[in-house]
Amino acid sequence: MLDTVNTSQSDLNASSEALLSRDYELNGTINRAASEGAKFALILAMLEQDCTHRPHLEKTKETNQIPEVETGLNYYRSSPLSATDTYWKTCQQTSQLIHNGQLQSAQLWLDMHPEPLSQYNKADGIDAEVMANCSINTQTRLKQAEQNELKIDETGLYDILQKLEPVSA
Repeated sequence: MLDTVNTSQSDLNASSEALLSRDYELNGTINRAASEGAKFALILAMLEQDCTHRPHLEKTKETNQIPEVETGLNYYRSSPLSATDTYWKTCQQTSQLIHNGQLQSAQLWLDMHPEPLSQYNKADGIDAEVMANCSINTQTRLKQAEQNELKIDETGLYDILQKLEPVSA
C-alpha cells in the first residue's frame, strides 16, 4: 500500500525539479553565462518580463521543524525614506573614512547610519531617468496608469446638489 505522505512529497519534488529545469534564473544558467557577453544578453532577453508569470517555489512545511518565535526585535536601523540635514552630515563622515582607506570602518559606519532610500519622499512621482531605464512593458503600464487617473473636482458635488429641487415634506 502506498503512503500518501511520501507520494505527495515525491510529486512536490518532481514539480519543483521541473520548474528548476525550465527557468534560467533558478537553474543557474544566468550565472554560468555571465562571463559570455552575447549568451548572457540572450538569456536575459529570454526571461519573462512580468514577475507574476515567473515560476516560484513554495516553502515546504516540515512537521519536525520547531516553529520560529517572532521576537519583534530588530537590531538594525531601517533606512530613512528621504534625505534630511542629518544625513548630509553623516555623509561627510562616510566620505572621510573612505578617503582615508578605512573601508571596514566606513562599512560599519554605514551599517550604523544607513543611507536614505531616496533624496525626496514622493511616492507618487518617478523621475524621468528612472522611467527611461525601465523595460518597455513597465513604461507602457506606467503611461496607461497616468492616463487612467481620475480628475477629482470637489466642487462638482455642490453644483449637482444646487440643481436638485428641494423635496417638500
